[in-house]
Amino acid sequence: MKKKVFGLVLLVVLFLYSCARSKKQKLLSVYVTDSKTVKLLAPSALEHEVNVMQMLTGSFVASKKEAVNMIACTECTAEKISVVMMNELGIEIASLLYSSSDISLQSSFLPSNVKPEYIIMDFQNVYYKPSLLAAEYKASGLSFMVEKNGGVERRFIKDRDVIIEMIEKKDKKILLHNYLRGYTYRLTELDDE
Repeated sequence: MKKKVFGLVLLVVLFLYSCARSKKQKLLSVYVTDSKTVKLLAPSALEHEVNVMQMLTGSFVASKKEAVNMIACTECTAEKISVVMMNELGIEIASLLYSSSDISLQSSFLPSNVKPEYIIMDFQNVYYKPSLLAAEYKASGLSFMVEKNGGVERRFIKDRDVIIEMIEKKDKKILLHNYLRGYTYRLTELDDE
């Protein structure tokens, strides 16, 4: 009987360990193209502080699955970026924390090969100061440009004339489309109600 209980406890512990993986590492550069890397900037490069709850819809062109929907509670300050992702029932499925010295990702939902620095790079491209992003991309042989037209802001990352990523910000909606990697995020700010 004791062996069965021990075996059951061991299985539960192994299951929980496998579902709640955590990555903690020193900051790395991110491959924006197959051959060019860009360094992550510190959270102090934020354009302004962000504290929002958003509906995140993500899709990957190569995937035959439907789009993934989740709620993202995002808090960005000069010290950190914190994102808690939940399913539509409010159950936490992932949490991401970034400071100028570390990144940690905990998730029972995301594939184990998802690197948190790539998620942070997308957040940088959306929320960081354009002048700082432009300087970092230029140092890597890429360009970062911003176009504003009425109430719409578009951010472009290019390798010469080829658009790698486009971000469109309008009202409480953000569209991020990475043409090179074939994925799209749609973020819609949820009302405070």
